[in-house]
Amino acid sequence: MRRGVSIGCLVLLMIPVVLVAYFWFTVWDAGRENERREQAAFDSLLRRAHEAADRTADALTRSRDTGTDALMGVIWEHTGSPVISYDEERRAFTAVADRSVVVEREPVLLVGGPVMVKRCFTYTYVRRSGAEWTSKITERGPEACRASGSIGDAVRFARVRMGDMEAASLTRAGLQRVLDPGGLPRDESRFDVRSVERAGRTVVALVLARDVDRYGTRGDDEPVVVGQCYRLTRIVDPDGGVVRPVTAAPVVAAAC
Repeated sequence: MRRGVSIGCLVLLMIPVVLVAYFWFTVWDAGRENERREQAAFDSLLRRAHEAADRTADALTRSRDTGTDALMGVIWEHTGSPVISYDEERRAFTAVADRSVVVEREPVLLVGGPVMVKRCFTYTYVRRSGAEWTSKITERGPEACRASGSIGDAVRFARVRMGDMEAASLTRAGLQRVLDPGGLPRDESRFDVRSVERAGRTVVALVLARDVDRYGTRGDDEPVVVGQCYRLTRIVDPDGGVVRPVTAAPVVAAAC
């Protein structure tokens, strides 16, 4: 009788131990699976970045228009990078953009579901001897893409606001008021409209989109400013309506 009671007590004592062990194993296994999924997502993003870089380099090599703005447009088309700079001395373009993918995480301690995985990349395109372009990809920290993402958002905002304007208001001053209704000082505003020109039904605006990081200093208490010049193009009908959405394309800084 006593032996049976002892066995029963032992079984009762083992149940919570088994449950705790099973719980921690489940947590460990879910964590390992989530790490595997995130690593697979990172590998996929890197592969996509290399594929985009290769396509862009091939397109640059095939481009018949070798003007700087035209080549910058090729990079914009294939990478979607909001910030593209050109080093004339090195004959090199540098584009900064992040790539992202949604990963479904296994629940851990009742927390799970989809999460966004991002990686920031710098694409460098250099023209070697002859007409061939080569590409190089460097993975950067998320801060390197912060300004690029901010400028991308600003350009999307500018396209919408310019598209909503009445045709008669499409002047340099009018567009500046729409993009910066608060009238911030020039060195603080996200937008600096440099020019607005008309040719028939086409209205072309050169706009400097900027990101001003007042807290990301360089050690001299000066804010970090990143800017990209864009050409915004809108086609209007004779009554002032919009024929199609406003388009945007980055241009070299000298244009602004």
